[in-house]
Amino acid sequence: MKKDSEITFVETAERDLRNYTLIEGFPGMGLVGTIGAKYLVEKLGFEEIGYIGMDVFAPIIRIHAGLPVHPSRIYANSKQKLVVLLSEQIIPRNVTEKLARGIVDWIAEKRIRRVISLAGISLEGSESKEKIYGIAANLKSKEILKRHGIETIQDGITTGVTALILLNLKDSNIEAFSILGNAQLQADYKGAAQLLKKLNEIIGLDISVDPLMKEAKETEKELLEHLDNMKKTHETVQKFEGKAPMYT
Repeated sequence: MKKDSEITFVETAERDLRNYTLIEGFPGMGLVGTIGAKYLVEKLGFEEIGYIGMDVFAPIIRIHAGLPVHPSRIYANSKQKLVVLLSEQIIPRNVTEKLARGIVDWIAEKRIRRVISLAGISLEGSESKEKIYGIAANLKSKEILKRHGIETIQDGITTGVTALILLNLKDSNIEAFSILGNAQLQADYKGAAQLLKKLNEIIGLDISVDPLMKEAKETEKELLEHLDNMKKTHETVQKFEGKAPMYT
């Protein structure tokens, strides 16, 4: 019998997150969610308060400042009343539903009042390059998108952990929506910058995206090298173990 994957929320620093806004940044199109979330954490002085443990993560650990870091981490900023949940590894498809339910349960337990997902979308045409689109979990959230001039996607398909988080929050009183920036590159820092500009407007952040644009090439190079190394190492591990890949 196949054992169910274990997913645990480990809090290394206890924080009261009632009425906080959760910013979620998981890898997706253009990596804009991950880039944007990491930029917020670095520029606004967030404190790492925990991580999500999963036994299905690839056995590839990034080293930062001489120490290993968890692939999926939780950060908080008490001044801004923000909590950031980000992942630097692609979430395996076979655990997306379980992880989404776990995140929604954690949100309810912590009494977080609002969830904003940062994500990417691929669009053609010059008019859409700087336009931000949105997907709302419920009518209350749809009104927020409208108030900030964000065009909601009326019909289409969305996938992954973010999609299931929104679905699981559909019948809740929690404000939850995804804002999507146009992503044209594998690591689209410009798309991430556009998202953060809109996020600034929505929640009143005092953060400049100019450094993100200036650091663009280095940011792109670092992320692409990290993901490429992760993929190569994972393929090597799978060949050695003789197993099928956990994700593509």
